[in-house]
Amino acid sequence: MRSSRLLCLSSILFIAAPAWCDKQPIVQTDLLKIGRVTEVAITRDGALAVYAVQTIHTDPASTPGGDPVYSYRVNLWMADLRDPSSRPAQLTFGARHDGSIAISPDGRQLAFVRVDDEPPAAGSAQGDNKKKPHPQIWILPLRGAGEPHVVTHLEFGATAPHWREDGKALLVSSEVPISKLPGKPTFDIERPGREWWDFDRPAAKDAKPQTGSPDGDLRSIRDWLEHNAAENDPVDITRLAFLGELSLNDEMTFSELFRIDLDTQKATQLTSTYRDHDGAAFSPNGDRILFSAEPASHLHPDRIEERSNVWQMGVDGLDEHSIMGDEQYSFFAPQFTKDGKHLVVVGRQTDDPAYRQTRLAIANPDGSHVEWLTPDGDSSAQNPRIADDGGIYYTVEYQGGEPLRRVSMETRHVDDVIAGPVGVNAFATGGGKVVYAQISAQNPNELYVMADGLRKGADPARRRLTDINAAWLEEKSISLPEEHWITRPDGTRVQYWVMKPLPNRALEPGKKYPWVLDMHGGPSAMWGPGEFTMWHEFQIFCAFGYGVVYSNPRGSGGYGYAFERANFKNWGEAPMGDVMGALDDAIAKYPMIDADRLFVTGGSYAGYLTAWIVGHTDRFKAAAALRGVYDLSTFFGEGNAYRLVPNEFGGYPWEPQTRRLLDEESPITYVENIHTPLLIIHGSQDNRTGVVQGQMLFRALKQMNRPVEYVRYPGIGHEITRSGPPNQRMDHMLRIIEFFERYSGNAAPPPTLSAGAKATSAQ
Repeated sequence: MRSSRLLCLSSILFIAAPAWCDKQPIVQTDLLKIGRVTEVAITRDGALAVYAVQTIHTDPASTPGGDPVYSYRVNLWMADLRDPSSRPAQLTFGARHDGSIAISPDGRQLAFVRVDDEPPAAGSAQGDNKKKPHPQIWILPLRGAGEPHVVTHLEFGATAPHWREDGKALLVSSEVPISKLPGKPTFDIERPGREWWDFDRPAAKDAKPQTGSPDGDLRSIRDWLEHNAAENDPVDITRLAFLGELSLNDEMTFSELFRIDLDTQKATQLTSTYRDHDGAAFSPNGDRILFSAEPASHLHPDRIEERSNVWQMGVDGLDEHSIMGDEQYSFFAPQFTKDGKHLVVVGRQTDDPAYRQTRLAIANPDGSHVEWLTPDGDSSAQNPRIADDGGIYYTVEYQGGEPLRRVSMETRHVDDVIAGPVGVNAFATGGGKVVYAQISAQNPNELYVMADGLRKGADPARRRLTDINAAWLEEKSISLPEEHWITRPDGTRVQYWVMKPLPNRALEPGKKYPWVLDMHGGPSAMWGPGEFTMWHEFQIFCAFGYGVVYSNPRGSGGYGYAFERANFKNWGEAPMGDVMGALDDAIAKYPMIDADRLFVTGGSYAGYLTAWIVGHTDRFKAAAALRGVYDLSTFFGEGNAYRLVPNEFGGYPWEPQTRRLLDEESPITYVENIHTPLLIIHGSQDNRTGVVQGQMLFRALKQMNRPVEYVRYPGIGHEITRSGPPNQRMDHMLRIIEFFERYSGNAAPPPTLSAGAKATSAQ
């Protein structure tokens, strides 16, 4: 194949050089450059926007020959929306995570949550059981000079600030351990033969349990045992949901509410009622507090799945009572309209918790007269924001994108505000403007502002506010997805995309290239041009000379209730048919796809599907199954996502009919049929799917002398490819590439910078 350097000599021959000649490929360390807007807020007059940006910071190696140290940071920025020529200004700096931003009603102050990072000890891993600093609330002046200052010093931290309308107080939440709350829970203890606090519980909330004696009476022995358990030696497990993401769940906590009076910075605890108080907010006139929580019940909270009511109480924390909720629906994320005359909530039917879509509803302030605003069966509505124009703005996963929509509270009419193959991952409204962070195939994330012209029927003017990724992408050549649809034999329509290889080089006419079938997890996740997490991985495959096919098989979100439920009791055969059907359709449409050099990969549920596919076909040259589930019965006991078993297979492993189904749907059942070279990757502290899953699959294949390799990452859980340490994320991707290269016969060189190009490094 002629090199891109030779092809670019066309300019010497007075022939217009193609645009890609001056572009550089995406390389692995470009991961360190990608920034993401995580949230945004706007003043009511639409003058200022404050937003949070996550970046990856690189510190040089501290010793000669050592590795650099990477860390995530989230800092705050401000954009002046009145002046198109102004540039955003950074508000906070340093090794910290700033977020949960809330602008005061008068637009003069910003409340936010800060967590200061502590540098890891030498040799430590992310999953080490080390106590991290508690988050606290900080205040920063927005109009005028001033430094941020902390206003809470709560023992267990403070989050979720909400301003009182007069700007003189904040409502905040704190995760309080169950042992530090007064009185007794109203729900069952679920500790056989025991009662709540049947030992000498400390009188003071900050005191340690009584020491007791191993040689004393029964109560003294209980005191001694509780004292040991307080230090997690041992951990006494009594709850159903005992697994966290990286380790055993710590002591059960509840989100209790505090009022922070800003004049004195005094914190007043308002609740201590053994229930979570989520999404709490003052009413517009400040006489009530609204929140969502599980319904009152004697059942342990772990057993109240997908049930949430809207609750209300006085501003003094008294008279907590449910105002919205029944057995058929779960209601959450309550908000008052600006005039206080209505509530806006998100709701979902409870009869089919794995598949039911969320909808927006409006109700009277007392929770009566509920009316649905968004269609039944449509894709889930999420993140509602009440605007001054009489509408509610919200996002929805839809056919590979995450559009921004507006529903009128008066007419119930729904409009698309931001549509197309893009994603809106954060937004805010105010002063007739909408500020939003957009994901696209061309750019993984930037912030935009638009004027709200929907009521006038005009096309609103849009303006990009940031250069978070645009600046470094100017010299990069990227592969853009091409959309297609297929219709399966049962009539199911499946959407898929194709990305061509070598975006910075000319593809040789008539030449065939290796191709990767890349699949998403969930199984109810959704991929598409408007999805953030896969942007870099797809581009790296293409830069290394692989084309990519990805699709949303049945069971995916973004296509409504019926499509999402179409994989019920069928995780393997039907979704495999969908993704293979997309691949075959792509092969028919793109002669450049080499059908003899196909590869398959995916993580989480798609790790499952990867193993299922290679257990049912030998079409692929190699495969990579990442942090997957391979035996559904053991997954029920091992993973913290265990509810997927009863919700998506209709029963439990000890029930004979369900056990047969779980065995039939488990890839480990077909392990003898796997001859495809397989790379298995798992995190050593992955409690989402469970570490044993990868071990079982590897040992079985290794015992049969099949071509298999197993990679385990220390100190990391299920989110390794999204929020794991950057060095592990880069290692993870390159191990897949290296494994595929063993079997690809790929003549294309890896993506390298041409002479004179800027080196890739973190900014």
